[in-house]
Amino acid sequence: MTYLLTGLINFVFSLAMMGLMLRFLFRLLGANPSADFTRFIYNSTSPLLTPFEGIFSPYVIENSYVFEFSTLIAVVFYALFSWLLVEFVTFIYNSVSVYTKKK
Repeated sequence: MTYLLTGLINFVFSLAMMGLMLRFLFRLLGANPSADFTRFIYNSTSPLLTPFEGIFSPYVIENSYVFEFSTLIAVVFYALFSWLLVEFVTFIYNSVSVYTKKK
């Protein structure tokens, strides 16, 4: 059971972090924001960035290339959070299984 849950946690957070990294690369390389796929990435990752907006201002290079520090901070945060969540689930599962084996 723990493998299923930790696998699901890793899958969901990996998708989120891949989306954030695509957003970071698209902004850095000046991708066309009106393209459908680019717009999809920006719209789907925008809620993930809400807690991190305003920490640092984006660094704009030549009006179309943007280095978003907040996106990188979000990727690091979600990576750490997913790792902690997996460790917590594993700890709880192991604690419960040890407790039930003692009975």
